[in-house]
Amino acid sequence: MGPGEDLTTTVRRRRAERRGAAIVRAVGGRPDAELRGGTLRLGHRRVGLASPHLAADLGEVSPARARGVADSLGLLVCHSDLDLHRELAPSEPLERVVFDLLEQLRCESLRPTAWVGMDHNLDAAFREWSEQCLGERIAESGVGLLVFTVTHMARTRLVRSLTTEVIDEVTEGQRFTLAPLIGEDLVALRANRHDQRAFAFHARAIAEAVALVAGDANLAAAGEGVDRSTLLLSGWDEDDDGTGLTGVLGATSARAGDLDRLGDYQVFTRAFDREVGGDALVAPNRLPGLRAELDRHRKAQAVSAARVAQRLIRALARPAEDDWTFAEDDGELDPARLAMIITDPVEHRVFRQRRLRPLADVAVTFLVDTSGSMKQQRYEAAAVLVDTFAQALDLAGASVEVLGFTTRSWAGGKAATAWKKAGAPASPGRVAEIEHIVHKDAATSWRRARRSIATMLDIHHYREGLDGEALVWAYRRLAAIEASRRLLVLVSDGAPMETATSGVNRLGFLDDHLTAVAAALDARHDVEVGALTLDADLSGIFRRSRSIDLDGTLSLGHYEVLADLFG
Repeated sequence: MGPGEDLTTTVRRRRAERRGAAIVRAVGGRPDAELRGGTLRLGHRRVGLASPHLAADLGEVSPARARGVADSLGLLVCHSDLDLHRELAPSEPLERVVFDLLEQLRCESLRPTAWVGMDHNLDAAFREWSEQCLGERIAESGVGLLVFTVTHMARTRLVRSLTTEVIDEVTEGQRFTLAPLIGEDLVALRANRHDQRAFAFHARAIAEAVALVAGDANLAAAGEGVDRSTLLLSGWDEDDDGTGLTGVLGATSARAGDLDRLGDYQVFTRAFDREVGGDALVAPNRLPGLRAELDRHRKAQAVSAARVAQRLIRALARPAEDDWTFAEDDGELDPARLAMIITDPVEHRVFRQRRLRPLADVAVTFLVDTSGSMKQQRYEAAAVLVDTFAQALDLAGASVEVLGFTTRSWAGGKAATAWKKAGAPASPGRVAEIEHIVHKDAATSWRRARRSIATMLDIHHYREGLDGEALVWAYRRLAAIEASRRLLVLVSDGAPMETATSGVNRLGFLDDHLTAVAAALDARHDVEVGALTLDADLSGIFRRSRSIDLDGTLSLGHYEVLADLFG
């Protein structure tokens, strides 16, 4: 969340980005496309294209503009070879911006002509961006006006003109300067729009001419008189290096000691962090009531933990060779029955076989997001799901941990205060006090931990969430448990959110850390990590991810999700 931004605003933005991502996936034909923190990702890869007219907070702009931005990104995903684009792109910042926006407009020019609704959306998004620039006095912005002008000139050639008398008046001087320098290349753009490499030749020539006119390719000048976010997308200059992660995050090569040092993630202070048992979250006299409430919810679902346990044993346990059966018709020759071959040649039952018995040599950790946004989900049903799983796995002989994560305070609390007292240094990293909750540890049976688990129904501690650090914490606990198989399940409704930290670091700081942690753990192979998501899609972050609908009464089918993730 941004500075001073409330939870409602953040939830609205995330829902808008999920709707936008669905459009990108449909138009672009990429099921792994995601929009998070104002950035387009394809799987774990950040797509850092700098198209000014797509710089929009989808949660704050009109629905038409949001649809137009999503359609534009979908066309980009569909028609642009991103590796070729990176290969051909110039390195100078201003040249890169112009080159990127021309590639975006090339893709928009290839839109299906029969899709009238898409045309309307693209025009609406571009028109509203233009009006926003004019409202922010683009004429006084130096390089910003240059970018604004060339964007309109190129769109007129490639898509259609949306200029007005006001725009013509504002851009007249820059058009007069640019026309002799880029006129021939502008004409060539449309003729080569079906050939990305040929198109790029002319796009680079235009980009170089614009940088020449600017006299200085330093984009800091774009911020004079106009909000920089109006002209540039988040993370435009942090394109992926092709390894599968965003540029600053080299997570896939992380070793055991590297989980605290992924990318640019850092912690300003840990002095106010705490780990607490679930039963310490509420007054002792409230524990019986919360457990009774959870039992009522569980009774309503009419699902037997014993039946779930039987299914989990079949899905997750591996056979263990622990004994022999004798007098078998085949198998290994039994040394004790060798004499029978001589005394009774027709006797065939002289073999032995290993007896295979299901043994749940499995450790499972449920890491439950207890941030404020979960209060808007069916957190009661999530508690029922996790509690039933915990009992069933306990019955099956598996080790189980139920963990939660939140913050001790809203808006950073004492950690944010300490940062301010230290002079509020820039890019401080995490400036919040985290609270990690142990509802059930591996050494405690479900029966003994059942009251502590029930404190998931108390929402007074549901504040904000730092998913990446919580995932590292849960992983380290799980890795210390002796088991032949370890499963870590994140139960969450979306990406991280913490007001103070998001407000004083770069956009996407927390999202990128979660992505890096997930990739690092996935590369280690000692723990299998998966995500169960409520009203969200985290498949772009977790290789194993399932969305689960907790509306209505839970059935036995809901409990197949663990086997779906790890079976």
